[in-house]
Amino acid sequence: MNIEITEPQERTPELIEQFACVWERSVRATHDFLAESDIAGIRPHLPAALLADERLAVAREDGRVVAFAGARGGKLEKLFCAPEARGRGAGRALLARAVGQWGVHRLDCNEQNPQARGFYEHEGFVVVARSETDGDGRPFPLLHMERAEGVRAQMGSGEWFDAAAPELEVDRNRTRAAIRRFNSEAGLSEEERQELVGGLLGSFGEDAVLSAGAQMEYGYRIFVGPGCFFNFNCTFLDGAAITFGRDVWVGPGCTFSTPLHPLLARERAMRKDDEGARHLWERNLPITVGDDVWIAANVTVNPGVTIGEGAVIGSGSVVTKDIPPRTLAYGNPCRPVREITEADSAADLPEAGMA
Repeated sequence: MNIEITEPQERTPELIEQFACVWERSVRATHDFLAESDIAGIRPHLPAALLADERLAVAREDGRVVAFAGARGGKLEKLFCAPEARGRGAGRALLARAVGQWGVHRLDCNEQNPQARGFYEHEGFVVVARSETDGDGRPFPLLHMERAEGVRAQMGSGEWFDAAAPELEVDRNRTRAAIRRFNSEAGLSEEERQELVGGLLGSFGEDAVLSAGAQMEYGYRIFVGPGCFFNFNCTFLDGAAITFGRDVWVGPGCTFSTPLHPLLARERAMRKDDEGARHLWERNLPITVGDDVWIAANVTVNPGVTIGEGAVIGSGSVVTKDIPPRTLAYGNPCRPVREITEADSAADLPEAGMA
């Protein structure tokens, strides 16, 4: 079996069609949760997706394509094996290439595909977050997985870790450069800006929008469901997962912060070792925002908080504890005020032709 790198200029229509055939055969063998209409709807989008991959590797046997893997940034975007190649090392070889040479450390896996999850867990990946739908809003939950080694794994574990580790500084610098380009808007259409941020984030659902002025620490631990809207100047400190369900609205100036630092100053201070390397202790707790939540302007959501589906958070609130579903809550600290019911319906919407 030969593993080859396929450059963008080498991805001819004939080769793309070979990849698509492998994809379809692989999906039919492992994705029994997909209907024929789902497969037929996805297949036409494969050529564009394959051409968009920064890196693409192919496994061949006797000249035939039997498996392929694509990646963008540090994320594995796809890995598919023809049924006859499964169990013969093609997938493992492609994943090893992606991890060892491309720096891949994260991926998404269909929850309804336990074979794939088992494979990735065996290869050292763990689940860090879950989305109820796939990136196109279809009812196929995704498991967001990361490589379970090194400081990145420690960062998302909830335990203390060294936030000044060199590999994390590389990640932060890469994200800063991308988000500066996103916010500058120079020479980018709105579609290109959303595509840029979609490649930066852990996931970015269909029709989701992130407005200018956004800031983020890593990006790859932010998971956005379909139909979400983020107004101007939102900040995400995503050492742990920050997960948004579908159709979440976030007002301007909101902050989602997962880091915690030691309370004692001597433990909190930046330190240098004998070789001059810096060390800074931190731990992170995940934030989860359910479907159909509205978070008004200038709200801060603290580490470890879950906001239940359909909740509304009033402007200026500081959310330090979980908020129940379908609840109006506000204040500093934010407290549940009352349940949201049908009595809250905007009765004049039908008159305006909006209901």
